[in-house]
Amino acid sequence: MFKNLILSLVYFFLSIIISTIFITFFYYFNIFSMRIITILKMAIPIISIFISSYILGRKSNKLGYLEGIKLGLIVNIFFIIISIITKSFNVRSLIYYLILLLSSILGAMIGINLKTKNNI
Repeated sequence: MFKNLILSLVYFFLSIIISTIFITFFYYFNIFSMRIITILKMAIPIISIFISSYILGRKSNKLGYLEGIKLGLIVNIFFIIISIITKSFNVRSLIYYLILLLSSILGAMIGINLKTKNNI
């Protein structure tokens, strides 16, 4: 169980790093405008945490929402610490962290529900 959580965190951070490299590459060669980059900076962590929690939900046995809460809280605590260190913590970022948590819960719930439907 703890192994699955760590593996999902690795998936999350690897997808963030790889996505950031691609975005930087496309921005460097002026393929994406700054407006698209801003949207992608907000959407990529949400999609990444959704997919990571979906994988975690598929691997868990029961209570997918609790697995999503665990993963979401770990990621949010990490992001909040970084925000406090860089002094960029505000209400807008707090709302974004809430969206990340909800995305994580939703992904794990969908993952465990689709797992049970496919096993019937």
